[in-house]
Amino acid sequence: MASNSTPGPDYSILSGFNGNIARPKTGPLYHCCLFLAAGAMVALPLVYFAMLGLLAWGIYRHAVYDWAPIMVFPGLILVKFILYFAPLLAGVVVLFFMLKPILARPPRRAQPLAINPADNPLLYAFISKICDTVGAPAPKRIDIDCRLNASAGFRRGFRSMTGNDLVLTIGMPLVATLSARELAGVIAHEFGHFTQGAGMRLSYIVRSINFWFARVAYQRDAWDAALENWARSVRDFRVALIVWSVQIAVWFSRLILKLLMIAGHIIAGFMLRQMEFNADAYQIQVAGSETFEATHRKLATLGAAMGQTYQLIRARWKKDRRLPDNLSELLRQTHEQLPEAVLRKIDDTLGFHRTGLFDSHPSAADRIRRARMAGAPGIFHDDRPASSLLASFEHPARFVTLLHYTDDLGIPISEQMLLRVESTQSDEARGYLSATPARSATDEFFLGVLPLLMPWQIAQPAPGANLEAEAAELEQLAIRLQQIAEQLGPLSERYRELQGKRIKARAALCLLEAGIPIKPGDFGLPNSSVESARSAETEAGAACEALEHSLREIAAALDRRMQLALSIRLSDRGESGAHFAAPERIHELVAALNEAAAGYPKRREALNSLAVYDHILNASQLEGETPALSRALEAQTNIVNSFLEEPAAKSETAAAQPALQLARRPRHLSSSDVEAIRENLNQWFSDYREKLDPLTEIALAAERLKM
Repeated sequence: MASNSTPGPDYSILSGFNGNIARPKTGPLYHCCLFLAAGAMVALPLVYFAMLGLLAWGIYRHAVYDWAPIMVFPGLILVKFILYFAPLLAGVVVLFFMLKPILARPPRRAQPLAINPADNPLLYAFISKICDTVGAPAPKRIDIDCRLNASAGFRRGFRSMTGNDLVLTIGMPLVATLSARELAGVIAHEFGHFTQGAGMRLSYIVRSINFWFARVAYQRDAWDAALENWARSVRDFRVALIVWSVQIAVWFSRLILKLLMIAGHIIAGFMLRQMEFNADAYQIQVAGSETFEATHRKLATLGAAMGQTYQLIRARWKKDRRLPDNLSELLRQTHEQLPEAVLRKIDDTLGFHRTGLFDSHPSAADRIRRARMAGAPGIFHDDRPASSLLASFEHPARFVTLLHYTDDLGIPISEQMLLRVESTQSDEARGYLSATPARSATDEFFLGVLPLLMPWQIAQPAPGANLEAEAAELEQLAIRLQQIAEQLGPLSERYRELQGKRIKARAALCLLEAGIPIKPGDFGLPNSSVESARSAETEAGAACEALEHSLREIAAALDRRMQLALSIRLSDRGESGAHFAAPERIHELVAALNEAAAGYPKRREALNSLAVYDHILNASQLEGETPALSRALEAQTNIVNSFLEEPAAKSETAAAQPALQLARRPRHLSSSDVEAIRENLNQWFSDYREKLDPLTEIALAAERLKM
């Protein structure tokens, strides 16, 4: 049993700091370059405002001075109106779209979790020691989030630039995977920036301007969507001419913004890379050259592990709408289990990456090269896990994971949707990587092969005529089925794999028949021919049917097991006490299950077709939407709709709840529409299980009472 007393913080880790560091020197040329770069960045918004003024002046000139010349010009009055009002309208709309980003508020960012100094005094003492070592002001607040990164900045933005009101944000994935020495180096790097008071403030201005240009050049809002919808819906050629003119003008204004943004990236990139090299010098002196290199190599492998982690999460979310409750721990486990080939490839290629013109950070190769030249031993030598700096790691890690889902991803999370990730060693249980929900009563009753037996239907049971004989038969039947349960275990997994291959092959076939080239390896095919895809789909389908057919005797035994158990329950007059199930309830559940089973095959095909749609949509996102991909999406959309459409004759209940369908214009289909379809189907299958689960629970209760 765990003790109620909580051990105090172990401040011995602070004794790992031995000696002082020499502050890296920066010459006059360095500071001159920083001021020139910052001045050039500040000039870019002035250029933008000058363009706004020029455009406003042009609109005014056209509105006031061009009316008379156009009206006296011989020609049709309609043409004259178009010549006057089309440029005027286009100019006003473009002016609005150029002014809109200035007035628009920045997007709401997720609020990180602030660490209480009273709860985590060791962490605050550790960071304060690093700040003293590098000669930087200590942060007023320490935040944690779910990013694979750490950053230090002004706590209240521009309002904090006149003082040392700083905040440090640490990503919990770093705390989960780095050693204390590696994390000390990362933090020393961040606060190394703040040893340059003027430089850090200039870089903040530069980053803010650069972010603003990126946001206004690419971010879209309701006004942009309204303009696009207007352009699509207009039918009159004369009106369309004006709308097209407006769209071209808006596109041109966006192009100017992008050109200014590119110029800003080039200017800011040079400045920020020099500041990164300067901050690296602090990290090298604190952690040492070898640890600096090891940290950058680990960050590269952690990036690969993060990609695999999100693939696992997406697959699990699509499967049963469940998410891990500790993303940092899941990343640590994934990182420990990265294949040796992946690690070797990253290690072999890390030194060959070159710094690009638009990069805000130097390449890892350039940074490691400088670290090796420095040859610094470091002044902090404690390699215990960084998570030991926190009084409790799991609680804040789970909390920021929840914030990541709700604030960053916009997913409303309930307790039932979270799947616990246990903190394990690499050679023990593998947490979420192999975690499955606890086996339900239905899975237990059907020995784990229910997916091969669906849809499940049974005849209405009747009270048993000979309870003693039926109880004995049920006992023997349940024992025999349990004896072969272990042999049936792999069948469901094999069935799931075959269904996945079938869907991939069908998606490849749809793409190939539309004339779209594919990478055969992505779809599990030997080559990229139509015949190969069709053959793979046929073989996977035949294998699925063979598996289903192989269980026909098991299905009959399970049906008999259910009938016997329910018959015994119907004969119960309340003797079972709390386990009593009313006969009306049993008959109601059986009727509802059989009624729902009629619609199961169509909805299963609709869900499979939606999975094919996802593969095609993914191809369009990777390659860019083309007419051929649009046709493939439209064809798959029609297939999904054909399964979801209800027959003409509907009951009053069915008529009150029409089937949800995909839009007929797939190129304008939003992600929310797709998710609505998916949610509708998943909810239907969930409702179906809610009809079956109580029956199996009643049947299992009967077995336990009589056996």
